[in-house]
Amino acid sequence: MYLGLDLGTTNVKALLIDERGTVQSRGSVEVGLGHTSEGGVEQDLEEIWAATLEAAWRAAGTGGASVKAVGISSQGAALQLRDRQGRCLGPVISWMDPRGAAEDRELVRVFGSRWLAEHIGHGQAGLSLGHLMRLRRTQPEMLDQAGVIGFVGDAIVERLCGRAAHDASSLSIACLYNPMLDAPEPAILRHLGISRGQLPALLPARQPAGALGGEAARRMGVPAGIPVGPAIHDQYAAAVGSGTLEAGDVMFGCGTAWVLVAVAEAFAGPVVPSAWVCRHVVPQRWGQLLSLVVGGSAFRWALEMTGLADAGREAIDDLMAAVPPGSDGLRVWPFHDATGGARRPTAGRIEGLRLAHGRGHLLRATLEGLCFELARQLGWLARAGFPARRLIMCGGAARSRLTPQIVADTTGCAVVCPREPEISAFGAAVLARAMLEPQQSIPELHAAMAGPRTQILPGPASSGYRGAAGEYARAVDAAAADQGGSDWTDTGSA
Repeated sequence: MYLGLDLGTTNVKALLIDERGTVQSRGSVEVGLGHTSEGGVEQDLEEIWAATLEAAWRAAGTGGASVKAVGISSQGAALQLRDRQGRCLGPVISWMDPRGAAEDRELVRVFGSRWLAEHIGHGQAGLSLGHLMRLRRTQPEMLDQAGVIGFVGDAIVERLCGRAAHDASSLSIACLYNPMLDAPEPAILRHLGISRGQLPALLPARQPAGALGGEAARRMGVPAGIPVGPAIHDQYAAAVGSGTLEAGDVMFGCGTAWVLVAVAEAFAGPVVPSAWVCRHVVPQRWGQLLSLVVGGSAFRWALEMTGLADAGREAIDDLMAAVPPGSDGLRVWPFHDATGGARRPTAGRIEGLRLAHGRGHLLRATLEGLCFELARQLGWLARAGFPARRLIMCGGAARSRLTPQIVADTTGCAVVCPREPEISAFGAAVLARAMLEPQQSIPELHAAMAGPRTQILPGPASSGYRGAAGEYARAVDAAAADQGGSDWTDTGSA
């Protein structure tokens, strides 16, 4: 048995999986988000730790004694400073926290977008960097006191096995990783005034961070002394769980924000400034991570506007299925970031609304708009030399009987839907097994555990959608160009 833990932003999930990939049991525990008076978003590591132990206990059940290893997937860039004894020096600063935005803009001004892209695989400053600069300005003693300047994932690994450790994907999403050096970027560390020794250990995804401690093992219901893996960014854990492992594979995570992870065989810079380039957990593979910024959040808005926020999936699918492709001329731009960079957001809009349109039209048009934006970003990848061979769709929308077909039709790509919905925890379990079987490649282990998957091919509606997607892309690009300037800001120098 293998235990996969996914330390999500609002839930900690655990899966107990056997060698055939069958999920024997599950555990899930919610964790809260706190909001400060100045707009910050924070979490309590003690709550996350308690949820981790409880979720593992619930998943272990009667099979906990057979667990051989623990794999860890984690939300990215959730900053947690600790002293040398592992005690927290304040709350977790969430990746959703906007308080570092001014410092991020200053970092882009100082270094320039192209320098950042070349040195950290991301053409913008974001997530952890601005917060570290903000803390250097407002609480410098905290950074100096910190024995570990780390994140939620490596903090939980440290409590499990006594060593703070994560992999390149975790450090990359925090904008501290140089993919060509396979190490933290020295110039960024100097600018922040922190040392490499303050960062968690940087390990390959399948190298154990340490052995599970006795007290943690007792509270989880699993054996002490088994290997614990380093923390993996949840999108790359999902890439392992979904089988997004070969060049041409593009994982499409359809959660609150729709996220893409595209796999390539060779390093290339970010296709747009907002993309993250990182070494994949599979050797000799690289990933480009892009976010649509919105996704499920936009569809949730449409559900609330139509009074269907509590409707079941079947009822929602029935409403959308009753509307023809193209939504009878209704068009929705359901996003807030049209430029591929967060600096100049373009507002969403609704076009072509008529009295004849109903609730199903708004739902389907919103979904189609999201798919048109997905197709636009796939175009970025294709023009950069990374065309999508297939889309691997993960998340709640993949369970819909209609949504994967619309995705296939609007993008022109085959869509594969894995059987397991908790794909990051599943990927963590695959990596747990990988620690014990180094002779087997990660693709081989995935193939042994993944089981059957559903494939959806583009249908008759695809040709009509192709024209609509092109019109959408041209209109969005024109709107972005009207706001002036380039996404690449090169006023700085390293």
